[in-house]
Amino acid sequence: MSRSRLTGIVLAFLAASCLAVESEAATSGVTPSGSSAIFYVDTTDWADIHYKLNNGQQLNIRMAVTGGRNQYTVTGLVAGNFIDYNFTYWDVSCACARDTTWTRYTHTGGTNPPVDAGTGTPDAGGTVDAGPPPNGDAGPVVPLFTSATTLEPATIENTSTAIITRVGDRVRDRHMREDMYQAYDHYLALYFQQRTHWIEIVDEVAKGGSNITVNLYSIYPYDSPDFRAFFRGLNTVAEYFHNADFVKVNDYKQTASVNFNAKEGRAIRVGDRMEMEIGVFLQAPVEGRFNYYSSGILYIVGQGGIVPFEGQGAIRDSFPLPQKAWAGGLTTLHTPFSNEPDNRFLQMSTNLAPVNAQPFVEGRRLHHTNFQDGSHSEPGNPIFTAQVNKLGNSHVATSCIACHKQNGRGLPPTTTNTTLTNYVVKVGKVNGSTVTVDPALGFRLQPRTVSGTPEADVRISGWTTTSGTLKDGTAYQLRKPNYSFLNVTPTNFSARITPQLIGMGLLEAVPETQVAGLADPSDSNGDGISGRMQTVKDPETGVTRMGRFGWKAGTARVRHQVAEAFNSDMGVTTSVFKSLDCGTSQQGCTGTSTELSDADLDKHTRYIALLGVPARRDYADATALQGETVFNNAGCAKCHAPTLTTSQYSAMNEVRNQTIHAYTDLLLHDMGTGLADNLPEGQASGAEWRTAPLWGIGLTTGVSGGESYLHDGRARSVTEAILWHGGEGEASKQAFVNLSASDRNALLKFVNSL
Repeated sequence: MSRSRLTGIVLAFLAASCLAVESEAATSGVTPSGSSAIFYVDTTDWADIHYKLNNGQQLNIRMAVTGGRNQYTVTGLVAGNFIDYNFTYWDVSCACARDTTWTRYTHTGGTNPPVDAGTGTPDAGGTVDAGPPPNGDAGPVVPLFTSATTLEPATIENTSTAIITRVGDRVRDRHMREDMYQAYDHYLALYFQQRTHWIEIVDEVAKGGSNITVNLYSIYPYDSPDFRAFFRGLNTVAEYFHNADFVKVNDYKQTASVNFNAKEGRAIRVGDRMEMEIGVFLQAPVEGRFNYYSSGILYIVGQGGIVPFEGQGAIRDSFPLPQKAWAGGLTTLHTPFSNEPDNRFLQMSTNLAPVNAQPFVEGRRLHHTNFQDGSHSEPGNPIFTAQVNKLGNSHVATSCIACHKQNGRGLPPTTTNTTLTNYVVKVGKVNGSTVTVDPALGFRLQPRTVSGTPEADVRISGWTTTSGTLKDGTAYQLRKPNYSFLNVTPTNFSARITPQLIGMGLLEAVPETQVAGLADPSDSNGDGISGRMQTVKDPETGVTRMGRFGWKAGTARVRHQVAEAFNSDMGVTTSVFKSLDCGTSQQGCTGTSTELSDADLDKHTRYIALLGVPARRDYADATALQGETVFNNAGCAKCHAPTLTTSQYSAMNEVRNQTIHAYTDLLLHDMGTGLADNLPEGQASGAEWRTAPLWGIGLTTGVSGGESYLHDGRARSVTEAILWHGGEGEASKQAFVNLSASDRNALLKFVNSL
């Protein structure tokens, strides 16, 4: 067979092209052998084969080095079988990844000369981190981040004389440990006006010196702020061993230094725990309050970076949390002291970069703004005049926070026949797996209107309940919502309740290759789990991306998720979605516009992406650890993957190179008929759902005021959520049903520790 000349089909890495001479590239192809076919690439570095047998589901396999080259064997072939395939491999000659063209191999049943797939052309840059091959017929998946991505500045700098750490921060109402006031985690009025700063720790002790300098930079002039270090906590919960005033360098920079560990009565050493707090005073004149506190932070001398911590002992002294409790890597929040359970999902990432401190709080303001009258959801804040009257005539809610209360999981209404205001009801006309616009509704049902008659209304008219018993005789009851519609009753719809918002920037940063490695669409290992990747069209570039967000992983980026919510939930257009959601027979919603500026969209995106993840609790508790073992033995971790690692190429420093414990594989799984609806989305059937992350699940009651799980909020407890699992989750559900009471309670304690 003649050699194919390759044309560089794209697994586009968004990087500058690697230049290489074609003769330097590896040869690749396939050698028939009886009822098998041996695919090969003549390299010893990594190589992947992507293939479809007889137009079936595409498989993406990491090849193994055998006899000095990468090989993979497809067995059980008969004459006439055909395989469409290509390779992606790492070429050391150009330090780049290469793709071969898609080639069809037809099996003859004999042993013939090898079919040559060519030598490969370089990908458009990038590295192994950068993304998976094509998924089905959706086209090649383009990774979000590659070696060509522009990186925001690192927050830890290692010089010859010091390790320098920089962290962004906001002002606080009270001290961190003052649980009697419950006033540390909340946000004060005017929090978005001139009330952020960043802290620079210049650690010379790390390089053999004796001094640590702390510089404070503000966006508004500060007046003689206080510096406190080395927590004491003997007489008050806000007592420190080291207390001094910053020295003013200029209106926007203050400096302080310390070379003595007053907690230990000696010079500062590498490894010392240095908790810090700042007393903030804004220069007059300033609107509103002028005196505040900073966040409490823990710095380990000589290490660099701010670490998540917990309180130990009677005074709740700060000690670093073990890394297994860092659910969100270095974004992980310290354990709470101030008794504000409802505010746990509102916090900045612990490692927030200085560049993102002010955008974070301004993004939060947008999140809490009513886009009809410009009001803020919290008292004492001015009207956001720039956002007044941007609300679309048809909408679900007037603000983001109206659905995403406290950024937690939504709860179904407590009474039936109430308009659903914290659900998205997706609609469409279905023909096989193709979904087209509903002429009367568009793609979203919007039950509210500024003027005129709403397009439709949807309510939970009642609940269908079923009862059962676990193996040990424990009774349970499950419920399923029944929906009623007014004005228009869609034939195909999917009702989805508000999810929690934490950790989204981290999930965006997980490399596509890592998720592809967890997929097993044909259940090749026979374990009953066949997760597959969702693929979606990028609304800005048109390329194919891996879906990550939403109950069916229908969007690829935090930016797109935010812009879609503005458009379909509030009727506010952006540069991402310039046209409103509109059915072909609807009036008054045509045309294009950009109502929310790109600058505001970016701020809101950064706010959502950089919300801190609460730490795992009970990480050393014997019962919770027993439950972790039960969780794994029951097969739960096959979908709720405990650990993921984020990309080294993520643009945002906070989420770059983080090891996280989200307990999701980001894949679609068939969860059975009990959870299925009748509206496909992208690659997902009505029965397929993205694995929901479990981090923060044990804080649901405190944040949301009750429990609600699964895509439509039907489950009132973790137990009910598990018992609704079917399809690929059936075996794990049955394992749960058959547990002893002690093992079941241990599993639940573990899940609620996340």
